[in-house]
Amino acid sequence: MDLCILEKTLQLVKLGKKVALVILTKSSGSTPRKEGTAMSVWDESFIGTIGGGMVEHKVIELARKSLNMNQNQSFSFDLNKEAELGMSCGGSVEGYIKIVRPKNRVVILGAGHIGKSLYQILEGSDFETIIIDDREEYKNLIPNLKIGNYNEILKNISENENTYFVIVTRGHETDSQSLKAILEKKSRYIGMVGSKKKIVEIRNDFKRLGLLIPEEKFYSPVGLKLSDGTPYEIAVEILAEILSIKNDGELRHRRSY
Repeated sequence: MDLCILEKTLQLVKLGKKVALVILTKSSGSTPRKEGTAMSVWDESFIGTIGGGMVEHKVIELARKSLNMNQNQSFSFDLNKEAELGMSCGGSVEGYIKIVRPKNRVVILGAGHIGKSLYQILEGSDFETIIIDDREEYKNLIPNLKIGNYNEILKNISENENTYFVIVTRGHETDSQSLKAILEKKSRYIGMVGSKKKIVEIRNDFKRLGLLIPEEKFYSPVGLKLSDGTPYEIAVEILAEILSIKNDGELRHRRSY
């Protein structure tokens, strides 16, 4: 396998892009490339080749479908004239399309009691975790805390569609400002703490401004209804909600299986 293809794939994933890695697993007859050959497909681009022609065209189409569906898949093509592609070179190819995704990331806006508890729970997890606050007095309370204006810090965070944003800032105004900035970013989940009355007010404010909140990934009030209302248990509620979305989970007891 070409090392350049793997290096490019890794580089793209680190930049927050999702990539389809195509690998030929079997090749027979008069095929131009042999097993182990690879290429990577992303956005409207690709690197490498599995031989060009109709086979490569079809595989790139499949790779783009895999990217859209977030699903790995295998493929096989018969290269005889009578087969699907109508090619006369003979032989066959088989392969696998593996979706390589950016690391799952949680961005916590607000380092108060809930934000700090959530950050601490996530320590040691597989999530990349970023926590932000605009209060200078908090700078020594949490390791790696980013201090500054929420909007400016968010602008400088790389795009990653596997990002789960949690808004738990010090008040209504900074929550609303943070939400506006997050709407400009790629994300899988946006959770915001607050009462139902507050959420209605923010929705109405955004509607008047012509700002569209993506309802399919906006969770507010945030979290599952599990806790006793303490910051730690609210943080557990939030993480449980994130995991249910990340893993397409079911809200039921394991003992019922």
